[in-house]
Amino acid sequence: MTRAFFEPLAAKDAWFLYAERPQTPLDIGTVYVFEGGSQVPGGRGAEGLEAAIAERLHLVPRYRQKIRRVAFYLGHPVWIDDPNFDLSYHLRHELLPAPADGAAMRRLVVRLLERPLDKRRPLWEMTMVHGLRGDRIVVVSRVHHAMVDGLGNLDIMTLLFDTTPEGRPVEPAPPWTPRPAPSTWALLRRELWNPLPGGAERPSPLKDRALSWLAAARGLPSLGRQLAIPRRGLFFNRAIGPRRTGRGLRVPLDEVKALKNRLGCTVNDAVLAIVAEGLHRWLAARGEKVPERVRVFIPVSVRRPGETGGNRLSGMIVELPTGALPLEDRIHKVTVTLGDLKRSHQAVAAHHLSGLADWAPPSMLVLAGRLMSNPQAGAHLNVTNVPGPQFPLYTGGARLLEVWPFAPLYPSMGLGVALVSYDGGLFFGLTADPAIVPDVEDFAAHLRSAAEASLQLA
Repeated sequence: MTRAFFEPLAAKDAWFLYAERPQTPLDIGTVYVFEGGSQVPGGRGAEGLEAAIAERLHLVPRYRQKIRRVAFYLGHPVWIDDPNFDLSYHLRHELLPAPADGAAMRRLVVRLLERPLDKRRPLWEMTMVHGLRGDRIVVVSRVHHAMVDGLGNLDIMTLLFDTTPEGRPVEPAPPWTPRPAPSTWALLRRELWNPLPGGAERPSPLKDRALSWLAAARGLPSLGRQLAIPRRGLFFNRAIGPRRTGRGLRVPLDEVKALKNRLGCTVNDAVLAIVAEGLHRWLAARGEKVPERVRVFIPVSVRRPGETGGNRLSGMIVELPTGALPLEDRIHKVTVTLGDLKRSHQAVAAHHLSGLADWAPPSMLVLAGRLMSNPQAGAHLNVTNVPGPQFPLYTGGARLLEVWPFAPLYPSMGLGVALVSYDGGLFFGLTADPAIVPDVEDFAAHLRSAAEASLQLA
């Protein structure tokens, strides 16, 4: 008889499930644009993506596993094999009606990003979009934050990419049979007591949970003070709804690097200065009162080389200078601020602090997830910057032309910025709630003008 299989989620992974709400799906969206056809004779091109996934799916077992919750939140959810796994449910096709222009493409992408993933199935899906000019193929990929952290974890798209048009051979997939899942009682029994080898019984984890509650309670006054710190919200810091809108912007990476060399900053410093300048111009054009500083949360990967699985994220709160400043002074201020934060090891400290979640009872993390919606605490918006390869990638002999990232929105943050660098380009992806930010295209235009002005300094 095959033994029941399950794998508990780590506390950080489970937190993304606890914090999710119907109006704030916490999945990572990425839009990949491939050229039409193949650069090698007989290549399948991007049209053959479905066959490529079927060939390589066994290399990422998580993509055939789904979530199983533990009753009464006595433990974190567990991963189990999906006995009804069907690849056709996760890989879908859409045909854009003519004229298949960029506006139609954007409308389709945001419609896909609005819909929460089905928690009864593995937490990922891809949509292949056909009908674009030049026979290009667009792949809209969505994967839940509980599965990957977006800053270095292995996902199925990583395995689909090749560094040459010819590709690489893949070992044939062995026959896959889903392993049986544990019963509800088995999961509860594991949380309540675990027999030791030889028949001895381990003390009940309930005692450990009670101690962790006491330890966590000691930190509640500090947590309360942090939540009580007033934050003057910007116009987009309101409770958000389920609708989404988005916009993209490409900046030549070589020019950003030239700016880095000219002013002695880092690429990340230059990017944040462009965001700060864009915010200043946009808020001023809207007639808003422009604050001297805007608080931005920047996710930071603490994944060690060779480390895989789960979320290895920490972060820093950066106060970007958004007041009236000469552009070169703004970049200098960002460089000094980031340097001070790095020397303070804020991200490392935050990582160790978030590690306390491993000791907290799941029910407390559920409560912490709900506290996310407090609009008076935290940052004004998230800015995620993911470095990518600076050489072309291929699938089925078709070259990957563009990569557009779209990070999830969080409660009271009606605007988010994500960036990824790839093959000489720096791609900005802007996500917004259109009921709160109806002019995200204006923000994109001001970001573009900020980037052009910044790059002229180089």
